[in-house]
Amino acid sequence: MNHRVIEIFKEISKIPRCSKQCDRIANFICGWANNNGFKCRRDSYGNVIVNVPATKGFENKPSLALQGHMDMVCVKDENSSHNFGKDPIEVIEKDGWLVANGTTLGADDGVALAIGMALAEDETKPHPELELVFTADEEIGLVGAMHLDNNFIRSKRLINIDSEKEGVFVIGCAGGEDIDLSFPVKRQTRRFSDACRIAVSRLKGGHSGAEINHNRANAIKLLNEILDRSFSSVELVELRGGKARNAIPDFAEAIIFTDDVDEVKSIAKSVKNYALALFADEDDLSVEVEKTDTGLDVAYRDNFRKIVDLINKLPHGVYEMYDEVTPKTSNNLAVVKLDVDNFQVSLNQRSLTEDGLDRICSIVEKIGKEFSCDVNRHSRYPSWTPKNNSELLKNAKRVFVSMFSKNPIVKVIHAGLECGIFVSKLPEDVEMVSIGPDMRDIHSPKEKLNIDSFVKTYEFVCELVRA
Repeated sequence: MNHRVIEIFKEISKIPRCSKQCDRIANFICGWANNNGFKCRRDSYGNVIVNVPATKGFENKPSLALQGHMDMVCVKDENSSHNFGKDPIEVIEKDGWLVANGTTLGADDGVALAIGMALAEDETKPHPELELVFTADEEIGLVGAMHLDNNFIRSKRLINIDSEKEGVFVIGCAGGEDIDLSFPVKRQTRRFSDACRIAVSRLKGGHSGAEINHNRANAIKLLNEILDRSFSSVELVELRGGKARNAIPDFAEAIIFTDDVDEVKSIAKSVKNYALALFADEDDLSVEVEKTDTGLDVAYRDNFRKIVDLINKLPHGVYEMYDEVTPKTSNNLAVVKLDVDNFQVSLNQRSLTEDGLDRICSIVEKIGKEFSCDVNRHSRYPSWTPKNNSELLKNAKRVFVSMFSKNPIVKVIHAGLECGIFVSKLPEDVEMVSIGPDMRDIHSPKEKLNIDSFVKTYEFVCELVRA
């Protein structure tokens, strides 16, 4: 399909924009703004705002902000040679969807940039003054929004374009916090003879907010189960798993020494069968044990035992539910890494309430202290309390019904949105709603964006801003 919003999305996808690497995309947006005669500003953190003048007849209407984030989660298949620091995302049209070649697509949240820029360019689309607000480093804890200057956004109406289901209006979201646990590890000379690599891969993974209640396996937990069951006959050399705090781990691997490779393979097969029975959707699960080479010494036995027991005890998944379909509180055991002399595990906690977030964080912190870990709690962000009767929401419902002859779904979500931050930085009477096109498997190499839904969402935004 040849549509300007898709063309812009593909242009954006050529620009590397992992979290903490937003300068190039910010420069691209400001260059685009200058070329179109729009004013572009950047704050001290690197957040971008583009002021688009009102079209004729809409000069006296109150301004409106269209908001999204510039960064993307950068995750790739294990066999991909993609370099996120310099290579463009290879966008492919397949069966009505946009997908990437072995990497995340970046529809989260490239769609917001593309929709805002396409609308600003189109002189046939009437609108009031628009503020295109594009934040940095959302995917690592809403950091750009947290650093946003309080007077950076003037509008009292804001449309956040960072949701993943067409026809769903989000009016509230979870808050969150990250915790890192770590402790030193000593090394000793190995006793066993054969070095092996154990790899758990090809899991569904996905967003730790949107998919945490979908009964998906955690690759770290599965690998740890293999290590636990084979503990007496293996020695640990290396361990790593997970790729991002807000992604359910879809890959984990360990390097071990053993004198009984066949026993390790048998245990790995047993764990795989257990996982296939427990997690019905993980039919592509792969568990491999193969000989390898390493020059490293092994971790002390007590350190190895401590790693296994810590991972076993740390929670993963939904802690309590908000209603029948929406989690209230959860924990994502996200990333583990064993360096030469240090072990670290990173976790992401979410809750729709502040007290729920305090409870789950306290549980993780208590476990960390029980294992004599260094505990670092950081990157906390607030939840967004819904306003069920706002004028913006009423207009959004009315426009949606007039365009599509059906009612939208209005809900709160377990994922974090920057709207929670904006509540504390904008006037109390600010009205917000979050929308987006149909996307699947975001934060994973299987991420895809429905083309028809993308265009329909663009057209909906065009109608809503003039309402």
